[in-house]
Amino acid sequence: MIEITEQEHLVFEKLKTIFKHAQAEKFEGVYFICGESGVKDSMGLPERILVCPAYGLDGFAIYTKTADYSAPGY
Repeated sequence: MIEITEQEHLVFEKLKTIFKHAQAEKFEGVYFICGESGVKDSMGLPERILVCPAYGLDGFAIYTKTADYSAPGY
């Protein structure tokens, strides 16, 4: 049996989440970004994104950006 560290497990969980949401049509009950609206900021982020709760549904929720992009200053 192969054992992994806690850090490796955390990375695996993040990658699993990315994979599922990037291929939502292959998994049941996985939400995904299905569109955007509004003006994009200097970083290319839209004012709003449209999120579909699962592949095959014809509705979506609208999420609105509440803050500009920021990164830690080094």
